[in-house]
Amino acid sequence: MKRILLIIFYFAAFLGMQASEALTGDSVTYRTGIYLGDTVMVRVDNHRDSLKPDNWVQQLIKNRFNVNDTTLRCPKFVDFCLDLYRWGDKTFNSYDSTYVYSCPKKWKVTLKFNSKWDTYHLHAREKTEPSMFFNTDPRYTAGFRISFMAVGFEYMPDIDNLLEGREIFHRRTRFSFTCSRIIAEAYYNKNTGTSRLNRWGNYKEGRLINEKFDGLSSSTLGVDVFYVFNNKKYAHAAAYCFSKIQRRSAGSFILGLQYANQDFSIDLSCLPLDIVPHNPWPNKLFRLHHYDYAINIGYGYNWVFHHNWLFNIMASPSIGLSHTVIDDIDTPGNKMACNIRARMALVRNAGNFFYGLNASFNGFFSWSKKFMLLNLNNDATFSAGFRF
Repeated sequence: MKRILLIIFYFAAFLGMQASEALTGDSVTYRTGIYLGDTVMVRVDNHRDSLKPDNWVQQLIKNRFNVNDTTLRCPKFVDFCLDLYRWGDKTFNSYDSTYVYSCPKKWKVTLKFNSKWDTYHLHAREKTEPSMFFNTDPRYTAGFRISFMAVGFEYMPDIDNLLEGREIFHRRTRFSFTCSRIIAEAYYNKNTGTSRLNRWGNYKEGRLINEKFDGLSSSTLGVDVFYVFNNKKYAHAAAYCFSKIQRRSAGSFILGLQYANQDFSIDLSCLPLDIVPHNPWPNKLFRLHHYDYAINIGYGYNWVFHHNWLFNIMASPSIGLSHTVIDDIDTPGNKMACNIRARMALVRNAGNFFYGLNASFNGFFSWSKKFMLLNLNNDATFSAGFRF
């Protein structure tokens, strides 16, 4: 009898040890036993593994990339980067909520339709050299812009040539970064193809003409960085990035730095035959390129004239140094650069959807010993998209 009782005792102890290991041991899912009465037990899953640092990407996806969520458990380096971002967001991207509403959505997709045209006025400082005036035919581009938080990428090819299967002569690519204090843009524009010759020296006594010309090509590579002084109340992003909504009218002075690299060339072999006798240069290519380094100071104003309607205007003249080179015609030289940049926008917000019309022009004025160049880049854009 004692032997039987001893066997029963050992068997009961063994079952108790197995139950204890099942309740307290490390497993993929940690289960806690909750007893109801004497016999009924309910096991509740406690998903602590979702809070482990190795699952921080999943946590970030679940909370829709809300990096300000302090309950995130991340590896030390990632946690340090997030703390650094939170500090930067608070320092450089905070607004007065009575003036600016920050949209909680992080992503934006925008469809854009753009019309762009340029003018080039090359004025000769000597009577023996011809002054020239060109303008490009309006060209139309369409494309997209995708943005995540403060960073965006935009690509817009020439829609006319793209639809007809011809070579794309006009390209426009832009990268931007926008927060409450800082506005930064890098852009590249290229134009090759049909334009109009409006004046060439004393041809037809210097009167305006309208001759088709296929020998003009130009490209512009630029970087602009601006600092917004009244950054708590004025939101540049409300007018041009659609990530903020301006609730009350406000304006701000803006200080910036500008770099522009422009390459402008004329293939003289494409001149109309009746203008060729008025061309004094034996070479077949006239090429001018200049590099501008300038300081901008300007002002921007957001006018909220109706609920969810906004009108913006911004102008920033600049002054700096221009290094100009005219191949085979003039010697390189450093002169003062006087440029101007102006923009305006009309924006409507409807929930997560938005649409707007904006226009801008960049003016570049530089000169060498023989020539002065005034170049204007103009464009108008219609945008429509949504936040998610």
